[in-house]
Amino acid sequence: MLSVVLADDENKILLLLQKLIDWESLGYEIAGTANDGLRALELVREKQPDLLITDVRMPGCSGIELIQRAKDLQPNLHFIIISGYRKFEYAQNALKYGVEDYLLKPIKQDDLTGILLRLKDKLGEEAALEFRLKKSGERQQELLMASLADVSEHQQSFIAYADKRFRASGGICFAALVRVDMAGGAWTPGSYQIILRYALEIVRRELRALTEVYAAAVRKEGVAIVLRMSAYRTVAVKQCFTKIQKEIEQQRDMFGNLRCTVCLGSRQVSFEEVVFSMRQAQWLCRDRLCRTQSWRDAETDRPVFGQRYMMEAPQKKRFQVSAECLDEERFQQELDESCGALLSRPDLNGQMLEDWFYQVLEACLYGMRQTGQVDERFPVEMEDRFWLCADAQGVFALLRDGICRQIRRLEAERSLRETRPITDAKRYIQQHYREALRLEDVSSAVGFNATYFSTLFKKETGQNFVDYLTELRIGKAKELLSGEDLSVQDVAEMVGYQDLKYFSKLFKKVTGVSPSDYKKLYR
Repeated sequence: MLSVVLADDENKILLLLQKLIDWESLGYEIAGTANDGLRALELVREKQPDLLITDVRMPGCSGIELIQRAKDLQPNLHFIIISGYRKFEYAQNALKYGVEDYLLKPIKQDDLTGILLRLKDKLGEEAALEFRLKKSGERQQELLMASLADVSEHQQSFIAYADKRFRASGGICFAALVRVDMAGGAWTPGSYQIILRYALEIVRRELRALTEVYAAAVRKEGVAIVLRMSAYRTVAVKQCFTKIQKEIEQQRDMFGNLRCTVCLGSRQVSFEEVVFSMRQAQWLCRDRLCRTQSWRDAETDRPVFGQRYMMEAPQKKRFQVSAECLDEERFQQELDESCGALLSRPDLNGQMLEDWFYQVLEACLYGMRQTGQVDERFPVEMEDRFWLCADAQGVFALLRDGICRQIRRLEAERSLRETRPITDAKRYIQQHYREALRLEDVSSAVGFNATYFSTLFKKETGQNFVDYLTELRIGKAKELLSGEDLSVQDVAEMVGYQDLKYFSKLFKKVTGVSPSDYKKLYR
């Protein structure tokens, strides 16, 4: 059994939570309830539960503060936020601390049950039989969507599932994508996944009223759909997807300025051709980056698959060079010019914008890899974040910020690589300045050839090697002359000079007085 602590300042909500869910059948037991944050913390400390379900606004300490403090007490604790407070920043703050989900009051039994079962699955527990059957069907839908997006992937699963659910049904079949964007803002990966889960449930509920034969799953583009109807009913389809749009956009209070776009592929008789219908829906989804429309239909708004973008070799080379040189200013200038030229094209479409994005990214990655080790997660994160962009400016900002961040990181690493041997060299000089020290001795000690080391030393310290060594020795000589009863000859030898005349001349040149006069100042 997984143990749960419930926290809410309203007793009726606590009672509802206890009665709403058959906790035992789901594999949970309620370890305790609390009316304020401090009592909830006590229960976490005492009971060490697996899950804490809490309101956002509570006396004692807020739900967000409670999560932070409870994490310190129980690092593996999971959280679900429940609140009637429809504020986007609360959802965002909750997501930062690993909250499983954010539910608004009034709580729906199905939503909470689904989250609890998903969490149980995540923790490696055996899910209830009902949920396993449900998830099995959902997994088949996910495989189908993956197959439609890329026929080579899971193709056998796609064919087997299609035979059972679609091929034998007759009628008209088509694909669709429901895309959710945050207009004027940017998603975090966590908040995007939560809104897509909401959207998926809305899509499934509304499609059931339109047809019995459908599949829907979350993809990187949004919620991907394929459905079959005995006959295409234009008004019914329009009403269904319009309702989906409105219900998704009603989440604006919590998630900000949402914009929902419906992209329909062309209608097909043969199910094999639904792959083409999905390609059309994907093309229209990409094209929203250039043209903001809430409704796109491939029957009337034909995708132009042949129009692609290919960066010219000289421009690609300029991106490579700017990245290899870690020249952030030069990179931004190239990006501004390239983006300006791209956006001025009258034939620009979303697919071309995506082509441009990947070609800039590829060129810069090639250049940066000549200089240092690029974080292997970076290109994957950039590809993932491309699908969080709402428009062309978002794509531009993603490239600018992402590449510049990597350039700064590599520049810092290069600076560290160059600084470390100079630090080692200074330490070596401090230890051996009394000896007849040469540039070759120090460069050899830190593993560089003398010419390169000399250049690097001057760059990092602002002095050449001889001047640095002289300054160090004269500084040590001043300390000895002012602090101990030593002869000038003794001091000269102690700081590395065997020739007294040379030492005296050098000392006067640096300090303005002779060693003997300097010594008298401290007598």
